[in-house]
Amino acid sequence: MKYGLVGVLLVAICLGGINGVLTYRLDKANKANKTLSDANTELSKGIESRDETITTLKESIDAGRRATEEQLRIERQKRAKADAENRTLRKALESSDCSNQRLPDSAIDILHGKA
Repeated sequence: MKYGLVGVLLVAICLGGINGVLTYRLDKANKANKTLSDANTELSKGIESRDETITTLKESIDAGRRATEEQLRIERQKRAKADAENRTLRKALESSDCSNQRLPDSAIDILHGKA
């Protein structure tokens, strides 16, 4: 019985030592896991910030494109109006011998931008 008690005591000591080692390793693993989790959180924040920046840039590009298209539309309208005024002026001048005469009032109005 004496040897049985010593054996049980040795097993208990070994299990206590193993438990201490495992507890130490578990604490180290938990600390490493916490560090990785914190790094992952920071990375996620960085990705979210990057995604927000990309979204903002896309919105800005879209707004710039819309403004450019609107400006082109306005310029096409102005060009069409100027072409119409030029045709009107050309017709008014063709029907008049203006080299030695005063321009017709309609031509003067067009040249002054009143048409």
